[in-house]
Amino acid sequence: MSPPQLYWRKFTRDGTFDQDTLADGKFLAENFTDFFGRWLQEGDNSKVSTCHDLVMKFWDDIKEFQNLPWITLEDDDPLSAINTNPGDLEDDIKRGVDRWFDTRRLLDYFSSAGQIKENPSNLPRWVAHLFLTTTINIGSALSNGSGEKYILPPNHLYDSELLSTVSTNLMPKLPQILFDESDYKQAVKNLQLCILVSADDGEEADITLPWNFLGGDRRDDPKLENLRFMKLQENSEGLSPFNILHASHEDALGVQKMQSIQKLPDSNSTAPESFIGLFSAQTFNAIMMVDFWNPIYSWKRGILMQYVPLDTRFDGKEYDLDARFIEKVKSSPNAKITDTPEYEFLQLLNAKPETHQKAILAYFEAIQARMKKDPVGTLEDYLTLAESRRRIYRPLPLDEFGPTMPFALKYPDPNVPMYLEMTPNGTTRDIPPRGRTFLSKWTSTLSGVDPQILPSKEDEPSKAPVAIDALPKPSGLAAPCQATASQGGSGPSKGCPFMSAKSTAKSTSGNTSAKVASVIITPEKSPTWTDDILPLIQTPYWISGDPAKKGQGWIAMMIKWGNWNLASYDDVKERAVSIYRHLRTKSMPITGNPQNYWPEEALETFRNWVNAGFPRDSSDSPSPEILIPKPIDAQETFKIRRDIMSLSREELAVYQSKLDDILQVGALGSKWQELGQLHAYWCLHYQEATFLWHRAYLLYVEKLIGFPIPYWNGYASEAADPTSSFAGIPPMFLEDKYIHPVDKSERPNPLKFALALNGHSKSGKGEFVTRSSTLTEGPSSRHWKRTIGLFKLYHRQIEHALRQSTYTSSHTAEHSGVPWAYITTFSDHQKNKLYPYRFDFDGLFEQVHDNFHGWVGPDMADNTYTAFDPIFLSYHANMDRLAGIFIDAHPESQFTSGFPLQPFINNGTDISYDDPRRWCYTTIGDMAKDTRSLGYMYAAPASPDAVTPPSAAERGILSPRATGGRAISLPPGILGQPEAKQGNGAIKPTTASLFEKEPSVVFTEVGCTTSSYRIDVFTAGAQSLVPDVTTNPDFIGQVTRIGMGRGRQGDGPPNSGRCRKPAATRVLPAGEFKEKLSGESDVKIVVTNLETGEEVAEGEYAKMPGFIPKVVWLAK
Repeated sequence: MSPPQLYWRKFTRDGTFDQDTLADGKFLAENFTDFFGRWLQEGDNSKVSTCHDLVMKFWDDIKEFQNLPWITLEDDDPLSAINTNPGDLEDDIKRGVDRWFDTRRLLDYFSSAGQIKENPSNLPRWVAHLFLTTTINIGSALSNGSGEKYILPPNHLYDSELLSTVSTNLMPKLPQILFDESDYKQAVKNLQLCILVSADDGEEADITLPWNFLGGDRRDDPKLENLRFMKLQENSEGLSPFNILHASHEDALGVQKMQSIQKLPDSNSTAPESFIGLFSAQTFNAIMMVDFWNPIYSWKRGILMQYVPLDTRFDGKEYDLDARFIEKVKSSPNAKITDTPEYEFLQLLNAKPETHQKAILAYFEAIQARMKKDPVGTLEDYLTLAESRRRIYRPLPLDEFGPTMPFALKYPDPNVPMYLEMTPNGTTRDIPPRGRTFLSKWTSTLSGVDPQILPSKEDEPSKAPVAIDALPKPSGLAAPCQATASQGGSGPSKGCPFMSAKSTAKSTSGNTSAKVASVIITPEKSPTWTDDILPLIQTPYWISGDPAKKGQGWIAMMIKWGNWNLASYDDVKERAVSIYRHLRTKSMPITGNPQNYWPEEALETFRNWVNAGFPRDSSDSPSPEILIPKPIDAQETFKIRRDIMSLSREELAVYQSKLDDILQVGALGSKWQELGQLHAYWCLHYQEATFLWHRAYLLYVEKLIGFPIPYWNGYASEAADPTSSFAGIPPMFLEDKYIHPVDKSERPNPLKFALALNGHSKSGKGEFVTRSSTLTEGPSSRHWKRTIGLFKLYHRQIEHALRQSTYTSSHTAEHSGVPWAYITTFSDHQKNKLYPYRFDFDGLFEQVHDNFHGWVGPDMADNTYTAFDPIFLSYHANMDRLAGIFIDAHPESQFTSGFPLQPFINNGTDISYDDPRRWCYTTIGDMAKDTRSLGYMYAAPASPDAVTPPSAAERGILSPRATGGRAISLPPGILGQPEAKQGNGAIKPTTASLFEKEPSVVFTEVGCTTSSYRIDVFTAGAQSLVPDVTTNPDFIGQVTRIGMGRGRQGDGPPNSGRCRKPAATRVLPAGEFKEKLSGESDVKIVVTNLETGEEVAEGEYAKMPGFIPKVVWLAK
């Protein structure tokens, strides 16, 4: 059979190809034999002398290379930085990587003027090079020159790669550890190390493994059957001994660059050079000494990564990262527990370099002693350790070293995890459970469809597992070996261990089940019903305020809804296991306040009481029986958004510092400016997605700052009282200064001095956002009472929205209030009275939402400017809270679940502006659910809401019921269908005479505008057109139309497609004006342009959609 034809494909830079050229002998001779082949022959580069000449012949646009400083020297030919003899290619690659890191450091740490930035960028990715294994290289043992002895690879014992790159006083002079080739071969034989290759049909296989364990990528095979392998090389690791994974040159360079950001001047020319780095030398040494003996995949250093702050500040002398990192470790509960990474780090922190060096030398002496006493057993341990590290690595993406690595047939079972680590005494041991959990959790995300280099915190849930056949195919690249860093005096290795074998992958472990232990441990004093359990129910000690009242409320609710008594011993005993499960899963009590949930110690008391046999009082003898096993550790992951008026000065300062340090609200080109423009260009309005898009926006901001946004409760009953401290803008938004919680310096208050769009406020009065002068002046303003009085109107509007039964109406249902199946007769002249109206929460809620924006103004009153005001975050947090109250109270609500909320991805915690895969964006369905599933909750308001709507339970809905399944819905009476029953929120068919009607003022065809307007509505006979709720009896209400703004360039609303075409409605209930509107079909309105403050003439506003009101009489 002739070999398949080969093609050379010429690609353009956009990924398309110009042509396929048959790679026949002539083509290969011209393009490879003469060019590449001769270039590889040292001393014979007569035709192609440089890599540039070889590559550029097949590249469309050489400018792509010209602009990459890490491979092209300034003012030189493309690829000039790596354009040398192929024998020096590895050095050239290292040089290119080094230049890339220099460029990356320049961009992240320095301004365009060459000054060190106050807040560097991409901090977590930099420190990951120190704490994690972000990538690996492969190496092997080196010969000592004798031909029979080899040097145990230093990179297998410690991070020689990093410590030979970074300037440090940590390392002593270390001895070489030698081993005999004969001992090594025996250890290899004991482990049955070999190189495997797939067995073809008809060939006898030595071992059969799952397809994804060692057989390379086979996802194009629909069967995905187990694969058969034969031993290509038996009792061998390839061409060189000790085929190991070790720390990478890239990680070493990353650490070296972040620890030498700028050289410090030193008058003493003989002293070692000193640099500004992220960590002090003392802290750096302590981090390196944590698990020093495990240079890659150290779970201990990985766990310490979670304490590294996401941001840092440079004060002109040093970064505050070091001090904040240490402080966070000290505050951890694990800091006082021995054998934890936290405890180990803090003990090492105060050690002198000499102490570290002694520990390192003792480690090497222990290895030497083991090698002398039992060389084969020791080598077998260290080769097994190498196998463990390979099996941790193999499932990861870009497994480019798969074909080079051996496999230990002594451990063939893919379902038995192999997690080993080196110890300070030169022995190996199993990694403890905390370490296995960390590595499993982290590496499982690395092998997912969206690899996360940075591990999640221990208290964060890992991502759901992904089927391996759904993952992207791994790279087929098998790179040559990187030379192992040596300590001198060693001869060349016998060669790279690369072999043409299949890449390998470790399969996931199968599920295991565990039985409850038969050993029963009874507490010294078992809890009793009278002394312990009943008090937990009647007077829960963790409830602030009136715990007895709360306990009686629980009892009353269960009597009402469950018909059983929480205060009854027999009732509780009968349902004890179920009660415990509901309490622990937080499905009981039904609450919106997280402090009402039972704490862990109360749950444990209840569990111990059950397992002790339900003793009634101290006279009962325990009769232990395990009915409730010990639970798994609870993972409380909720962020708590609190009322900003309830925060202490210290708690508020932490939030202010996040806006100051991370978002840099007072700086141009900052993340704050990006966030404001993100909202201006992408937010959604006049549609179902409005508040759910903003929910995702808040989640994204919280992910950036690592702190829950406190909410401003404009719905507090006291907010409508001009004499209350809750009236107006919360005081912390008006204060000039705050004390930074870390450095204790006095700084401008970011809640007030936030830079407006491009440093120009909407009012034109300065660079910072501006608000209504009435609100900034406070009670001294002559318009104060009237302005605060508007909240009475706003509260009624919010209450009206919360009373509705539907969140939104689908497009097909927007103009009908009840399904047509409820109408018993049909004709071609159906009367309008058979189609009653229906209010929807989303439209009513957005209406009052716009009023608040206009109330704060001027920046908050223009969509282009609004998100630059920090009030926006706290205001929308409260609107999210209220929308959540409605969603929780109406679990039967229906949503357009698949609608994308661009540009958010990953449940609102990240963004992508240009990803064409629309399925990856966060959707309405992702956001329209209980906030706890999104990782946050709301604490109770500091001042109670004006009105609290009934919860789902109070509405008689303990859980949503699935509906649907019909192929057709028929009118009543057809085919024997029974009369339709009234559904939740539906309106019974009736006649007009049975309705009690009330007037409403309705604006139709409402859509987006460029400018913002306020529409004040009065009765037709109004004597005064002053919009004052308290003094003008003819003032019906107010509608604010928030404009989309003119955009950054002033040329119109940005991304106008975000708004619905004029199709929305706005409504003002006017029942209390029934007498004044009787017989009237018109009202008076005053339209004010909020940008200019001027009244708009009727001839002008009549041309815009949605500004002409109608009085509509609707059934009450």
